[in-house]
Amino acid sequence: MAHLAKDKYYWTQLRTTLTAGSWGSSNPAKALNGSPISWTELLRKFNKHCHGYPDVSEIASQTQALSLLVAGGPTDDELDGDQCHDEVSLALGTEGTVASQHAKEAQAGFEILKALESEYSKSDSLKLALAYYAHALGDPSQCISYLRQVRDLVNAQGRLGALDSIGSNTLSLQAASVSDNTSSVSFIGSFISSESTSTIADIAEGKAWAAIEVIRSVCLQGMSLEKLTPTDTTTILSVYLTAAQALPVIETNISQSFPLNSLHPSTSGPNRISNPSFSRYRELWRWVERVLRRAIIIASRTCSLSDARESVLWSLFSQYQTCSAHWPPTFRARHRSTTSVLFIRALVLHSRLPRNMPPPPCVRSRPASPDVPITVSTIARRAVQDYRDILNASTRFPKAGERNDKVEELTDLCVAVWEAGGSKNGEAAWVMEILWWATRLTFNSPRVFRHLMRVSEASGDVTLAVRALRLYIQTVGKAKLARKPTESDATWVATLVWGARMLCRLSLVADSASGHRGIDEAREAGEVLGKAKERLDPSDKALNARVELAEGIWNTVMAIKEQDHLTRTSRLTKALSLLESSIQNQPTSSAHYHIALALYRPIPGRDLGRAIENARLAVEIESDNIRYFHLLGLLLAASEDWRGAREVLEAGAMLGDETWTAEQTPSLAGDVPDSSTIGKSPADVAATSDASSSARPESSQTSEAASTHTERPHEWLTVLDDGQSNMLPPTAELLQPLPDHPPPSATEHFEHALQLRMTQLALTELVEGPEITEERWLEVFQWFATRRGPERDQSQRTSIETAPRSLEVKPETYGPRSITSFQNDTSSMFAPGLTPPITVAHDENGGTSLQNGTPKTSTDESEKEKEKDKSAGKKVQKMLKNRVHKEQRRITTIGRKIGHGVGRQRGGLTLRRTSSTPTEMYKAMGIDQASYQASSIHSRRHSPYASTNELVRPESPPPPLPPPTMTPRERKERSRKERRLLSELWLMSAATFRRSGKIEQVRGAIQEAEVKDEENPNVWVQLGLYHTALGNPDRAVQAFNKALFIFPESIPATVHLSHSYLTLAKEGESDMDNVDLVVGMLSDLTQGPGWDVPEAWYFLGKAHGMRGIRDRERECLGFALSLADGRPLRDFGEAVGWCL
Repeated sequence: MAHLAKDKYYWTQLRTTLTAGSWGSSNPAKALNGSPISWTELLRKFNKHCHGYPDVSEIASQTQALSLLVAGGPTDDELDGDQCHDEVSLALGTEGTVASQHAKEAQAGFEILKALESEYSKSDSLKLALAYYAHALGDPSQCISYLRQVRDLVNAQGRLGALDSIGSNTLSLQAASVSDNTSSVSFIGSFISSESTSTIADIAEGKAWAAIEVIRSVCLQGMSLEKLTPTDTTTILSVYLTAAQALPVIETNISQSFPLNSLHPSTSGPNRISNPSFSRYRELWRWVERVLRRAIIIASRTCSLSDARESVLWSLFSQYQTCSAHWPPTFRARHRSTTSVLFIRALVLHSRLPRNMPPPPCVRSRPASPDVPITVSTIARRAVQDYRDILNASTRFPKAGERNDKVEELTDLCVAVWEAGGSKNGEAAWVMEILWWATRLTFNSPRVFRHLMRVSEASGDVTLAVRALRLYIQTVGKAKLARKPTESDATWVATLVWGARMLCRLSLVADSASGHRGIDEAREAGEVLGKAKERLDPSDKALNARVELAEGIWNTVMAIKEQDHLTRTSRLTKALSLLESSIQNQPTSSAHYHIALALYRPIPGRDLGRAIENARLAVEIESDNIRYFHLLGLLLAASEDWRGAREVLEAGAMLGDETWTAEQTPSLAGDVPDSSTIGKSPADVAATSDASSSARPESSQTSEAASTHTERPHEWLTVLDDGQSNMLPPTAELLQPLPDHPPPSATEHFEHALQLRMTQLALTELVEGPEITEERWLEVFQWFATRRGPERDQSQRTSIETAPRSLEVKPETYGPRSITSFQNDTSSMFAPGLTPPITVAHDENGGTSLQNGTPKTSTDESEKEKEKDKSAGKKVQKMLKNRVHKEQRRITTIGRKIGHGVGRQRGGLTLRRTSSTPTEMYKAMGIDQASYQASSIHSRRHSPYASTNELVRPESPPPPLPPPTMTPRERKERSRKERRLLSELWLMSAATFRRSGKIEQVRGAIQEAEVKDEENPNVWVQLGLYHTALGNPDRAVQAFNKALFIFPESIPATVHLSHSYLTLAKEGESDMDNVDLVVGMLSDLTQGPGWDVPEAWYFLGKAHGMRGIRDRERECLGFALSLADGRPLRDFGEAVGWCL
């Protein structure tokens, strides 16, 4: 019994040692007493206790010797065969062969095994070992000859599949019976028990080593064919697939016998290395990795991504990724790097196929989770993370003069994957994580900085984007001076053009109210463009066109931000010239968009017809950009083509709905919507809206060279070219050219669509009147709620109820249309007609009624309150005069005093809020009116303008219900900009209500706007207009001053305040000092941001007329009249923006 126990034990020890591939270990096994033993001692004990198997011990001994000779060393890294691998080589080379200095030793071992052939002619294991030696000695023909002598080797995959009996996860230690004859055991009979019923993963009974012999032999056959017939790739691939088809069974058995480490598969560290699923089967994984890698390389050359054979390639990638879950990151890092690059490259190239192509099988075969759907992007991200773990364990921070090329290439792959998914802002976070990691393994890499600049801007971190741009310029510039260029001139220019455009966008969105005017960013953009032009190739027309386009945009931004009346016209004229030159070199939709804006500006070259023509061309070239439709609609409205404008705006609205639908149901294949189908119908509408507005071009323009998505026709597309090149293609080839501008995010899509709908409402009110527009407001609020969900604002609000009083609604003396440049009042004051006066009276029961009739004078206010209001007004006048006389400084120098002087509102007018806002609007927004009431403008508890001593403090209401739970993403989406947009919606509705005579609803809409965004100065502008309609000019002046306190450069507040002062002076209720004040304010405004506002020039002319300066009056009125000709429905900067 003891003899049988030792027999079984040393069989198990030998099989375990062989399967683990511990060829270089000094003590690979243990004796029966637990003491470690060497290879020599293990074989001696095996021969001693396992009688009748000298061939087995000799084959094991020579296999160990050959493995050491092939590896060239005893370490695990050398045995894994990764040390001599060329990092970018795809060729077989000398892989699996013995170096010339070890050839004699290998030949001696070969002769020893050949001497056993006569005695053990039926031993298949012997023939497989001889084939291994033949290949290692560089004789592929003899290797194949030995393999053909093995019985049933061709059916090895079926043989392994038949062993798939996953019963028990415990290992059976049955040994082969000593009475068995090796001839009766098939080709794996030398090492496997004839009575074995265990799984392939079983080591004790030899099934695992048998699988290794099969995989190794198939791999040797394929490698030999690669050397003998390298052009017969079909046969070679079919040989490799013989082994690959058996791998799912092997991996499944191993996983069930030795479950994977509980750590994430991508986790690196000792826990991964000590995983028994790897360490006990290391020799198996060496040959599995090799056979899969060689198959992947062959399939990458021969299998097209656009036909049925692509499933072979995706299956190989999937098997490789599944098996690699058992491997530590240090295992064959260089080989796996090559495979990872090929996998990611295949995914990126597949995403560029036409959208009607099905997703790759690696996506279709995986069940999608409702929370995390499986897409090409998610598969690619997993591959990127695995590759990152490999590089993290196998690379280091570069020394002086070195570069970590592998890490830099990974950043290229990450950005290529991100671009393949549509360059979505929401998916930039994981790319940012990789780029930050790359900075720790690279030193001042321009490639990393270039990607970091673009991706950080997409993720919203503009500060980091600017820093990355500056680092890129500094690093590449110094390398150029040192005559060690790291970036090509074309890449340098394109990157700096992108950076300059980014700085221009940041300059335009700068918050002037916070003291940041954005002029520094604009000036830096000019410096960046200057550096780009230093290395610009004059023969590259496309790049020259991009530089001229960027320079034209920069001149426009400088004209806006400098606010210098001496240089403004010259800058805008130069911008127009540069944009026209850009179109001549390369017509793009972006260039046509910007030249349309430039042609509309009031400069000597202004041409509304040409502006419409260029806007139409922009729509035709890029028919999926809603801003192009919006601009065309605004220009058509400016030319009084109401029908054409309405059709174009409707087409743009339809495009916005299609885009939103596409975002809600992303494509499973490539995550990129089909730009050829979205917006096709709107483009046709825009092209045929009205032939009388602008002649349609005879020929369509070419598409942009730097489009966001590169689509290829249905063609033979392989991962690698079927050529003789054995080098991996540069990863930079996967990167798409930098687009003209970043693609809009989902939030920006929503903002653009909302702005277009606001323009639609303005057009409807202008053409059909405010009464018809009121019905459309409900649709817009319902649309807003659908896109963004019901409002969840449940903040506590307080209010003051005053005694009933009679309120007078006084018509606007300058007509029902207000200033077009004001964001919330979209009609013109130059239109004739007056709104009939409406009286709002409160009955004894506190109700409210509207009455048409003769205006009444309110008698409820005390004389003390009137004197108090006048006193506050005089303080404001004094402060404004000081601003004008002291070099026309901004009102911010006296903001604190103004805020204190106008903040007291004792006895202020307040309307009943229970019916102030239409119930239909609450329903449209999904708001419960009973639990949602707006705060009073003058009685907010935290208002900076109200004194807490004057507030009536009613009994504290119960705390509001907690808001519904919101995800972090929802909270993030409800940004300040979104609240501002919703506030503007309420203010536009307030203006409509005011013009239609529904004065009580005006106050309710204004209150709602203030709740949404208390920092919005237009809230106080609309409140001032509300008091003007009620016939309370003093209160109107206070409201306009509050708007200026919040935003000193507010154009509507300045113009309306000036109009109020002029009206009071004309009626004799104020002295002429107010007229001087108006001249100072409007002179400052017309030289600065309000230089193209006709109302500012109009009132400035009137003020000069009241002062008796007739020449200046005629000059101002004439310029105002020229500006009023072809005026838009809304301000272009607010509606569509001055820069893409």
